[in-house]
Amino acid sequence: MADHLVELKHMDESEITLSVKKLYTGEIKSFYLYTPAGFVFPEKIEGDEYTFELKGDGLVIPVVEGLNVFGKRMHHVSPTFLRLTREKPKIKIVSDIKKDDVYIYVVVETDDFTPVSLELAGRTFRFFKLEGKWISVFRSFLEDGSHVVKVQFEGPLDYTFFVEKEIYVIKRVAVPMRGEDGAFDYTVFSQHVVQKGETLWSIANRYGVRVGDLVLINRLEDPNRIITGQVLKIGRVIFRENPVTIVVNLFSSKLGLYYDGVLLKVYPVALGRSDATPPGRYWILRKEIDPALYWFGEYISPRTPLNGLGTRYLQLSNPTYAIHGTSKPWEIGKRISHGCIRMFNRDVEELDAFAGVGTEVIVVKEEGDFPERLY
Repeated sequence: MADHLVELKHMDESEITLSVKKLYTGEIKSFYLYTPAGFVFPEKIEGDEYTFELKGDGLVIPVVEGLNVFGKRMHHVSPTFLRLTREKPKIKIVSDIKKDDVYIYVVVETDDFTPVSLELAGRTFRFFKLEGKWISVFRSFLEDGSHVVKVQFEGPLDYTFFVEKEIYVIKRVAVPMRGEDGAFDYTVFSQHVVQKGETLWSIANRYGVRVGDLVLINRLEDPNRIITGQVLKIGRVIFRENPVTIVVNLFSSKLGLYYDGVLLKVYPVALGRSDATPPGRYWILRKEIDPALYWFGEYISPRTPLNGLGTRYLQLSNPTYAIHGTSKPWEIGKRISHGCIRMFNRDVEELDAFAGVGTEVIVVKEEGDFPERLY
């Protein structure tokens, strides 16, 4: 029979907080954890809550020593061990367009936690389990713009926590904010040790690859920050399917945004002079918020009149071309660029919010309006 009940109150990457409930009259003399790395003692004690600095996953054995009013040793604990899993469940958002309706699926794959409820825009939804996945589905009622999906989970020892995911909505279709980076394959054919004075751009040029290839393959959070001695994998990225597609029509100077082949919105754009923007099939390889401009070695700060990139920059798989904002909105609709596709800042910000890395960009030159369906 247990003398103490242990509950998990909080857990993050570096620490956990446990509470201990006595099932007898007396006092707790000590509480510590036995882990694969040895004994861990509490860093902070507040009432019946004990906070431990503890990293990593795996089994942890709580050890509690107490004395009851008769002086008897009390040391039995329930549960006898804890299985810690720190990685929070991943939430996937998928929209399904059915004639005049749009259904949103919130999918969670987890073996360690149970999703209890979903809160979104003042409404609450439940989950059901199907083929090993937890799913919540509802007819979309969301207005255009950003929203936050908040999912409550239950874990071991009555541990309850929330995971939030920001989404962006256009015409009731919801996607993860700034898009879900498209799944990709890659081949690595070399390695490079960064030398003093090198940049990611110079390294990419040396090996005949794109900056975006190096960013994705090496999981670089900031492409402008590489350090001397850092080892980089050199290779090329190939993207798989993505439900979002962008079509640019050179004939009409417009851009069409599609989801699952259905047209959602059309935007005016500025294009390259003459044939400077060539038809073809591209992918978004890299994205920047408030991009700086490097012009013949000169650094031009973001959001300044001389920086013509505007507030967002979506680098295409051909490094010569990109979709970006502008500091000259009066040029939208004209053929004026060196080949890039320019948009009003408010439009490119929405495009950036909806389309992720890996989104296919098709450039065509055809008369007529965008088709309501691509296929």
